[in-house]
Amino acid sequence: MTLGELASQLDALQEQSEYVGERLTLTGRLKSIRLGGKIGFAPLEDESNTVGFQAVFKKDILPEEEGDALSFADFKHLVDTGDYVQVTGEIGFSKRGEASIFVEEFHVLTKALRALPENIEDPEQRYRYRYLEMKLNPQVRDMFQRKSRFWEAGRQFLIEQGFLEVQTPTLEHTTGGAEAHPFSTYHEALEENFYLRISSELYLKRYVVGGFEKVFDVDKNFRNEGIDSEHLQEYTALEFYWCYASHEELMDFAEALIKHVIEHTYSTLQLTHGEHVIDWSQAWPRMTYEEFLKTYGGIDLGEYATFEALQNLAQGYGFDLEAYPNYGRLLDGLYKKLARPHCIEPVWLTEHPVEISPLAKRNPDDPSKTLRSQLIAYGSELTNGFSELNDPVEQLRRFKEQQTLRDEGDEEAMMLDYDFVRALEYGMPPTVGFGVSERLFSVLEGQSIRETAPFPMMKRKEEDFTEMV
Repeated sequence: MTLGELASQLDALQEQSEYVGERLTLTGRLKSIRLGGKIGFAPLEDESNTVGFQAVFKKDILPEEEGDALSFADFKHLVDTGDYVQVTGEIGFSKRGEASIFVEEFHVLTKALRALPENIEDPEQRYRYRYLEMKLNPQVRDMFQRKSRFWEAGRQFLIEQGFLEVQTPTLEHTTGGAEAHPFSTYHEALEENFYLRISSELYLKRYVVGGFEKVFDVDKNFRNEGIDSEHLQEYTALEFYWCYASHEELMDFAEALIKHVIEHTYSTLQLTHGEHVIDWSQAWPRMTYEEFLKTYGGIDLGEYATFEALQNLAQGYGFDLEAYPNYGRLLDGLYKKLARPHCIEPVWLTEHPVEISPLAKRNPDDPSKTLRSQLIAYGSELTNGFSELNDPVEQLRRFKEQQTLRDEGDEEAMMLDYDFVRALEYGMPPTVGFGVSERLFSVLEGQSIRETAPFPMMKRKEEDFTEMV
């Protein structure tokens, strides 16, 4: 039985509770200690009861000082706030009517050598010693419980829809599936360099080549990028791949998935974001890049059909044109700076330029665009989905374009993965894919992504433990 369950029954039934007069053994952390002559009061807390269930230590109940059992004097002189203890005694009520355990014997299970601070306000200290903030702040623990439900809901939904959860390698010879700068490491036994995965995509599609038609994973990805409110260098993502589905079916399915995750996590589909109340239960509109830029950025791309015209527009907004080598990348830069921040309600962004979508099929109605979609809300990109490119000849050509960009200094361009092209040469059925990371959770929480990471990466700090020696 937890302390919370015991306290709830005693609060509800008072003297009629079956536990009144019972001799029980309870464990927990001493939240505080209040001494008065021959009596001491110490609330015991555990995960279920952060207020604390009162333990009463009385000199005339506890053993005498002689003997092996701990006495009242031991409690006064040896036990401190923060210690974890086991107490055995009779359940009853104090003179003030507070449900209590009247301790007949106790044991110190863990001794706390450092006293907890009253609070931690410095963000660096909060992130570095996150375990302290978890202890001090029940709201932080509540957030991580919600985060667990967030991933639980995604798994539950996909498994119920017939998807198989699989695993993909963390260390890769050639990393791919996204445009990102990877971490590298060295394999001593093989005497070769490896990269840490930036995405599960290319290996999940190898599963599809191998005959699996509905697969997903929930895994860590690693991207050697800058630190900001939306990016972690180590983060969790869910990706799934589904054979024979169309891009329209993908958006319908992904919308149902996200709505299920939100409702399971928050028990509602109406969430507050700043001054806005967002109703996630509504059908989400679908907009092409052109429509999105016009609606949220006030830019009519009909007036900027050429790369030169788009460059002139971007130059007026202070863009460094050297960083955008083609029309598609420059269009993406304008969208991110001028339109995306103004989209608060959920919208499906579609028909991305082929230059920024090297793994997506071209749109048959306009080969300069792709069958790709992203959920945009709260000014952020929250998901990514494609009709997957399964033509090995076209995939090799796009990989080579990406490799050229990489050779010219773009460290986030994709590497040329010959083994993946070889897999496609054996045939991959028409497939759609979709990914969502923990950025969605942080945005729904209204927090930076570092705030919603239990132990975000920090620069090493030298610690002094000489006082403990």
